[in-house]
Amino acid sequence: MRLIWFTALLPLLSLPVLAQTELPSTPAVSSDSQARTAAAAGDPELKEDLQKMRAILNQMRTNLAFVASTTTPLAHQFQLEIDMWQALIDQLERREQKKANGARGPQ
Repeated sequence: MRLIWFTALLPLLSLPVLAQTELPSTPAVSSDSQARTAAAAGDPELKEDLQKMRAILNQMRTNLAFVASTTTPLAHQFQLEIDMWQALIDQLERREQKKANGARGPQ
């Protein structure tokens, strides 16, 4: 049910992100330790949201593994949505990391 909800909202959420973000040609995978470090330095609500988003993204990847044929338009669309969510999570983590580095000041 959550997957359907997020998939339905995806076009609305992706417009501002796609306008600002250049998607990589290969899926970007960030390490969980790096993500936790970035989120731990800032807003606890953002940290919680990022954890939820990563969990849902992992569920999406698991669901994609169960698609019978990976050459169908449905599988391709699913992979594109996974890539978009990964890009959004990476962008939020970079913003949070910049905020954390700015708060510490120059060293």
